[in-house]
Amino acid sequence: MTTNHSFPLYRDGRHYDALNNFLVADIPFYVEEAKRAAESVAQPPAESAGKIGHPAPKSLDLPPYRKERGKVGHPESSHPLATGGMGRPVLELACGTGRLTIPIAQSGVEIVGLDLAPSMLAHARTKAEAAGVKVEFVEGDCREFDLGRKFALIFMAFNSMQHLHDYQALAALFACVRKHLAEDGRFIFDVFNPKVEILARASGERRLEREYQDPDGKGKMAFEYSSTYDDAAQVSHIQCYFVRRGPSGEELDVRVEQLHLRSFFPQELDLLLRSQGFEIVEKFGNFERKPFAGGDPKQVVVCRSSTEW
Repeated sequence: MTTNHSFPLYRDGRHYDALNNFLVADIPFYVEEAKRAAESVAQPPAESAGKIGHPAPKSLDLPPYRKERGKVGHPESSHPLATGGMGRPVLELACGTGRLTIPIAQSGVEIVGLDLAPSMLAHARTKAEAAGVKVEFVEGDCREFDLGRKFALIFMAFNSMQHLHDYQALAALFACVRKHLAEDGRFIFDVFNPKVEILARASGERRLEREYQDPDGKGKMAFEYSSTYDDAAQVSHIQCYFVRRGPSGEELDVRVEQLHLRSFFPQELDLLLRSQGFEIVEKFGNFERKPFAGGDPKQVVVCRSSTEW
């Protein structure tokens, strides 16, 4: 039986977490960046700031990276977060169920999570309470929000920017980020590095992606999808199938939902950022901080507001 529901399972926090519980590779990266930003000392940037290729301003006291992943800064005995000080705040856009927000809060960083989906935020609040951390979760649109404060770091993870398809939506996002970013702050996001061969084989054929346990205890769920690619709009139109099967493999229930993801090609993305008043500080091809190059699966971009904007 195929059903279409007004409330998508992809936006149900419990199903979302069950479906994506394998996602852990980016957690140390974003925790490290959040701690580094929270520990930085806010001062006016040096004259060299705003020039691509220059080091971080000398007036910005950024603690050094440690060799251990996910740890940054000075020894814990003198760590400002270890003594109860929360440091400078961090903002996560499209925070979802708090997959990254909560580990960052557990590291001692003051963080705000913003998301458009009430169901995701409800699950995030439940998880934060269970984890014993205080997080301010805000329902809002990343294209139009006003929190009335500045942040040392704003980030948007897990390809979330690919849900914005046109120039107007992207320009609105970047304007909101600039408005909320501290003068010496950083904006970090990650998106896929498009693979032409994958886009070219988007034929509409239905494929199994993975399976997971129904959070309501109703057995195993299969997540399947089919996709087509609009090369003019650079948008993949994905048909998602949430399938519950019986003991003989028969389909007992199928939920069909739509997902649309924009592709950002590397040179296009770099130009887009510059056109919106940002300068790229670093660009990585994975969460291990490998410098971006052809064939890398991800574009992990660290940028700052341009002084010439």
